[in-house]
Amino acid sequence: MNRLAVIVPVKSAGKKSRLSPLLSPPERREFAISLFTELMGTLAKAGLIRSCRVVSSDREVLAAASTLGAVPIPERSDSGVNSAVRLGMRDAPEASEYLVLPSDLPLLRASDLRGLLRLRDGRPGVVISPSAGFDGTNALIFPRVPRFPLSYDRDSFWKHLGGASRLGLRVGVCARERIMFDVDSPDDLRRLAAAGARGGSAEIARGATS
Repeated sequence: MNRLAVIVPVKSAGKKSRLSPLLSPPERREFAISLFTELMGTLAKAGLIRSCRVVSSDREVLAAASTLGAVPIPERSDSGVNSAVRLGMRDAPEASEYLVLPSDLPLLRASDLRGLLRLRDGRPGVVISPSAGFDGTNALIFPRVPRFPLSYDRDSFWKHLGGASRLGLRVGVCARERIMFDVDSPDDLRRLAAAGARGGSAEIARGATS
């Protein structure tokens, strides 16, 4: 049976700086923490929190991860998503596959995660959910294979697709709207405010855009 480890890399310094036209630095930090705790709640509902590694240099994030049932993995500094994911992988040597999620998916539900996992069909392979612009990667499942090419930078969705293909791995693409929605820009914040979602992040979005 495949053993899954969930890895959530979380940046610390400069959280959501692109939202500065609508949110002050303290508000951006509060928003980022709300997004993170909501993701942890969704993972708990999906039965995945105990297999989750949270990789961050942010002490508040790491403390919250531990309190909420995940495994905190401290970084000395923000060294990029690829490095953070590899650190999480090293802490889960028992895993045969990994699910990587960003911490800013405010519309994500446990049913979305279950649907994502069903695409594996019980066999080793890669499942990718792109960002709304089909340039980023909002969810990535990949097996423990040598030299899997992590490419969390520009056009990561296409780079992950290409890397999986070169390794001859079976690939599934999950285009669920709630997984594809993340919050990086003021327009994203406005969309979150209009989505009718519950939770602290949606309340902050509505307050900032009303």
